[in-house]
Amino acid sequence: MEVNLSSEFVLGVDGGGSGTRCSVVSLDGLFIASGTGGPSNPITVGVDKSRNNIMRAVDEVIKKTGIGGLKASVLGIAGTDRSKLRDELLNTLPDSLGEKEIVSDAKSALAGATACRHGVIVVAGTGSIVYGENQVGQTARAGGWGWRLGDEGSGYTIGRNAIISILKAFDGRGPDTNLTQQVLNKLGLNRVEDIIDWAYSQCREPRDFARLVPTVREVANQGDEVANLVLAEAGGELGLVAQAVIRRLNLVEEFPIAFNGGVFQKSGPYTIALEEVIRRQAPECYFISPRFNADIGSCLLALKKLGVEITYDILRRLETSLE
Repeated sequence: MEVNLSSEFVLGVDGGGSGTRCSVVSLDGLFIASGTGGPSNPITVGVDKSRNNIMRAVDEVIKKTGIGGLKASVLGIAGTDRSKLRDELLNTLPDSLGEKEIVSDAKSALAGATACRHGVIVVAGTGSIVYGENQVGQTARAGGWGWRLGDEGSGYTIGRNAIISILKAFDGRGPDTNLTQQVLNKLGLNRVEDIIDWAYSQCREPRDFARLVPTVREVANQGDEVANLVLAEAGGELGLVAQAVIRRLNLVEEFPIAFNGGVFQKSGPYTIALEEVIRRQAPECYFISPRFNADIGSCLLALKKLGVEITYDILRRLETSLE
């Protein structure tokens, strides 16, 4: 697109275990362009690779548009909220990004989902986290402890638990399941025993397990009880994480909850179980579709960082230019 290079711009990034997306928006809310890169969670890929994948996405936008320096950049990066890696990663980023800040990917997702209003965001991609803000500005988060210690309800957990169910069936400790053949086909393996070499390969990453989610869904849709249980249990566990955030924020009246990430579908055992568990804690909540994606949420946070008020006109201009 033709860009007015005399305008001023902000950059927003959404980065996680599966990939990175960034967008550029003008100070008056006009969407300019977006770019993509590889995974950027520094816990799983390291700071150097995270930085390189972020900048690959940024460079793609710069090449598309020809814009120069940016006024501000907010990067919502998974794995940085409770980690010293945040400052280490921030220090590797160039000054051309302007005033820069790294926040959790969940904060960016909530900003996008609610257009910077209060509410709760439940994020489930390769990993998982729940983040919320109440009407007086208090914030809380739960989960997000990473694949070794948590990530309840995540794509990684669903894939891992599907494999565990297959191994139990093979041992005679659990019911037979059609997951066995379908997962073997997906992984290009011939025997259940081959799963061990696959799973314990040193190059195996959480996203490799998360890639099994579509297969688990497909088998569940065919009526397989084990696959349905894997999804329902994952949704229920993530619902308990959401309950913790809701309690800490004392959200008792109507408030929005949005779901974000590749694990979610509009219906099915995962979403049904998740919503049921959340409603036990918050019967007055209502579920919304995210207004914007998390990379645009980061752009909105960057605008706020510069003191720009997020007005109706800015939001409408942003929506129109994204169409």
